[in-house]
Amino acid sequence: MAMDRLIAEVMLLIGSIYLGYALFMVLSHMGLAISLMNSINQIAGTSIYIPDAVVVTNGTNNQLYLVIYNNGHTSINLKSVYMECQGNAMEMGMNDTYLAPGNYVIITRQIPYQQCVINTEFCIANTTVCMIYETNTTQYVISQP
Repeated sequence: MAMDRLIAEVMLLIGSIYLGYALFMVLSHMGLAISLMNSINQIAGTSIYIPDAVVVTNGTNNQLYLVIYNNGHTSINLKSVYMECQGNAMEMGMNDTYLAPGNYVIITRQIPYQQCVINTEFCIANTTVCMIYETNTTQYVISQP
């Protein structure tokens, strides 16, 4: 009789330890799951739009005009603008330019090309979650009289 009771109590002790361990594992992974859901929520609210990426040519010079608009609900940092122009790569560092929702930045630069693919790298402010937005430039030629 005493042996049956001892076996039952040992089984309860082992079961309690197992359930405690399982609960600890579930709770320890909840922080990771909540962090992941927060990152997903931030990504869902982050967006940029480039309404104008224009190269204006006047016969001798090519001037790039680039407008980057934060149309999301989250603040962002602009990291870099990469340009792939006729097989040549160029980078414009943006020095983590802060862009609040609803704000925009205008970039002008003289470039030696008339057509480019532009990749804009931006990150959610104060995080390491980054994304890239790709667009093509439009060429306008200003004729000389």
